[in-house]
Order: sequence, then C-alpha cells, then structure tokens
Amino acid sequence: MASNLQKTAPGALDTDSGANSYPEEMRAASRLGVPLALGELGWMSTYIVDAIMIGRLPHSALMIGASSVGNTIFYAIVFFMIYLLNGMETYISQAAGRGNRSECVVMLMQAMWIVVVGTPLVMAATMASLWLLPFFGTPPDITASTHSYLHALVWSTPPLMLYMAIRRYLQSINQVVLISVSLITSGAMNWLFDWLFLYGHRGIPAMGIAGSGWATVVVRYWMLLVLVPAALISFRKLQLWPRLSMLRPDPNRLKALLRLGFPSGVEFSLELGISTFMTVLCARLGSTLLAAHQVTLDVNAFAFMVPTGMAYAAMIRVGQAAGRNNLRQVQLAAKASLNLAIGFSVFAAACFILLAHSLAGLYTNDAQVVQAAIPLFYLCGLMILCDSCFVIFASAMTGLGDTRTPMWVSIVCNWGVGMPLAYLLAFPLGYGLHGLWIGRAIASLTSGLALSLSWYFRMRREGKSEQKQSLQLFVPLQPRSSSFS
Repeated sequence: MASNLQKTAPGALDTDSGANSYPEEMRAASRLGVPLALGELGWMSTYIVDAIMIGRLPHSALMIGASSVGNTIFYAIVFFMIYLLNGMETYISQAAGRGNRSECVVMLMQAMWIVVVGTPLVMAATMASLWLLPFFGTPPDITASTHSYLHALVWSTPPLMLYMAIRRYLQSINQVVLISVSLITSGAMNWLFDWLFLYGHRGIPAMGIAGSGWATVVVRYWMLLVLVPAALISFRKLQLWPRLSMLRPDPNRLKALLRLGFPSGVEFSLELGISTFMTVLCARLGSTLLAAHQVTLDVNAFAFMVPTGMAYAAMIRVGQAAGRNNLRQVQLAAKASLNLAIGFSVFAAACFILLAHSLAGLYTNDAQVVQAAIPLFYLCGLMILCDSCFVIFASAMTGLGDTRTPMWVSIVCNWGVGMPLAYLLAFPLGYGLHGLWIGRAIASLTSGLALSLSWYFRMRREGKSEQKQSLQLFVPLQPRSSSFS
C-alpha cells in the first residue's frame, strides 16, 4: 500500500517548490490572496446589496433589524458546518505541496459526506432557533419579519454547502480564478433578484423581506454553477477523475477531517456568535439602534473580507510549505500574508474614521440611524487591525494542522472577556449600544494579541526541532482503511 507521502506525476499540480525569499513569497501570496480577497468582497457585496435594498422597503429600520437577526442566526449555524470542512485545506494543501494528486481528490470526495449529513442538520437547527427569539426579548414585529425572511433563506443551505466543499478543494491546489468569478458576479446577481423579488417586477409579485431570502437562494445556485466547471478542469489537469470507490466512507479520513474541522467550526461559530449575541441584545434597544448596529456590522464585515482573502492565502501557502516540511517557507508565507492584510487594514481604519458619516448614509436615509452608527465606526478602526492579526495567524495555524489554539483563544478572549464585558457595559452600566461595541473591541484586541504570541512561540519551538533534525510540520494520515484504486 502506497504511503500518503508518495509523490505522483511531477508537474500535475499547479504548485511551486516554495519561495526562498520574502519578495518571492510576497508575489506568490499576492497571486493567490488578491483574487480571493476580491472574491470575498464580491461575496460580501451580496449582504451589502441586501441591506441597501431592504433599507428602501417601508419601515426601513424594522426590515434592516429583522434581516440582521435572521442573518446572524442562519450564518452562525451554517458556518459551523462549513468550517467542519476546514481540514480539507490542511490535508489537500499539504498533499499538493508534496505533489500527491490522488490524496487531493480523495479528500474532496470524502468531504461530500460532511455536506450530505450537515445540510439537513443546518436547516433543521435554523428553523428551530426561531422559537427561541421571544425568550431573548425580541420584539414581536422583529420576530415576525425574521420568520418570513428565514423561511426563504434556509433553502440556500444545499448549494452553499456543496459550493464551499468544492471551493476549499480548488483553492488548496491554487485554482482560484473561477472562485473569484463566482464571488464577484454574485453581487450583481443578487441585486437583480432582490429588485425582482423584493419590490415585484416583470410579473413577479412583491415579496418584501422574504424576497431577499429567495434572491440569496438563486445566487447560491449561480455560484455553484460557476464553480463546477473549475472542478472538472482541475480533474483534467490532474489527469485523475473521481471514482465511486473514492466516495466510499473512509473512517480514517473522515476522523482526520473532523478532528481538524470541529475546532475550526467551534471557533468560527463563536466568532459569528458574537454578532448573533450582540444583535439579539441590541434588539432590546429598539429598531433604530438595531439598524445602526447592522449598518456598522455590514460595513466592517465588508472591509474585513480583504484580510479574510489573505488569510486563505496564508492557510494554503503555509500548508503547502508544511507539506514540504520547510520551516523557512512556512515563516515567509505567514509573514507575507500578514503584512498584506495589515497594509490594507491601516487604509480601512482611516476610512472608518474619516468617512463614518458617509459610510452609514449609504444604507439608510434615517438620520437617527446614521448618527447612532458614527461612533461605532471609530471602534471599527481599531478592531480591523486586531482582527486581521487573529485571522491570519489562525489560518496559518490551520495550515499546520493546529485548529485548537485559535479555538481556545476565541473562547477565552471573546466569551470569557469581551462578551461579558459588552453586556455589563451595555445594560447594568447603561452605555447601551456603545457599551456593546466597546466590549467587542476589547475582545478583538485581546484575541489578536494572544494568537500573535501563540504563533511566535510555535515558530520558536519548531526552530528548536529543526536544529535537532526532528522537524515534522505536515500532519500525517494513518494508512488507508479502504482502497481507492
């Protein structure tokens, strides 16, 4: 039986031998990260379009608030399941770094089991969560509109889950062009179907806020449709097509995927759970402050898509370097992606501070909402710098197969410190919306610092292992428990 370290077909994978200097790594990280960052901006533009179109409906603040509650519930649940797939990027990128093309395809096929099992679980959990809203003090009008929105949005789960699995496979082998195309075009598609469904055009009846949910369903299928040819092209380049035998459940690989994916799912859900927690609490402050909260949340999330794109580059480049067991290349990959992310974040922070009024005004013509949002943008200037450090180092650690450290940092800093402080400032101490966001900023600061220190000490430890000639950066798989030949 062949080892999972065995190389196959030199040149079949579009990976290089790794960068040996910082300028080389910057170019490589940019080639991978910039298209993904642009794609992430396109992805986030669908939420921006939704918010702008929903903000033009009657009862603007109510509709924005209801969509905010619905989105935070749904995406907190679905992204837990999506991030169970995170192990794909560790194992596939490391296999790609070694030139093991068969392992790349096998891992994609095994991940389909997470998609098949996870999709109905996400849909059921989303619908069940609606019954909890009254227990959190959510006003009846916001609860009713959220019901209408989520009953449509939940049907975007099947294409989204399948899309995410294929995407992780493709970007791990450096095939990112159609990923970017699918994400960039999603904004325009979302605008079109929002226009058709929300307000009623071309013989389609106006659906109100539910129309935004159905528009998202259409857009998710569109994104999947764009990505399927990319997968087929990749199989042809690899000269290796999926076979039914690869789909047979392999306990070793499924356990390996879940062993890395579960902490990632917990960590990312905790991150999204911050927005859910803050939004549900903010709903108690009324529609105006809830709308201001959502406006700030959306703009901050939009800007954060660029560091997120660079984080994917960090994960993939670090993973491929780890597959070659090259510590210097691992360090260069993390450093280049971090510097690219921080460079953008400094620019974004300046925009948050200088253009706060204009940014809030893009969403709504409600002067009270705009005024309430402006101080929150000042806090976003600090948060994006700290969050960029966290996401880059969390992704770099995932490339090395360590998903537990980011999870524990998130638990302690966000939920042990930040969110309790946010609640204390907002309600017992009476700072309201500003108190919620100050707590969030403190969570960002502490988590970014903690994970940066964790990476520093991890690299020191690996450096000592290298000196002792005992370095092993890649994550080995157990022998195959079934044959895929």
